[in-house]
Amino acid sequence: MQRTWLASLCGAVLFTSVAVASGPVSLGSPHDKPGFVTAVVEGRLWVFKADDAKNIEEFRQSGELGKMASRIAAGPNRMTIRAPDMETIERYLEAR
Repeated sequence: MQRTWLASLCGAVLFTSVAVASGPVSLGSPHDKPGFVTAVVEGRLWVFKADDAKNIEEFRQSGELGKMASRIAAGPNRMTIRAPDMETIERYLEAR
């Protein structure tokens, strides 16, 4: 009986986390820096150059990118940073 309840709970949590990431996403978080816009999704910091309209729109529509780079635990509060490329991550980290 308890195994069935636990399996149902785990399935509900997994479904909820997938549903959150698959819908439209809005940008703007306390982690924005001049020249960059950010979003926190599922505990990860997504970073975009403010003028990168193509990738920003793809991210807003799906909550993901077809191609991305990651730096684990490099962001505020040791969040993983994700961006369209490693250069964006490095420039974001250098920005004040």
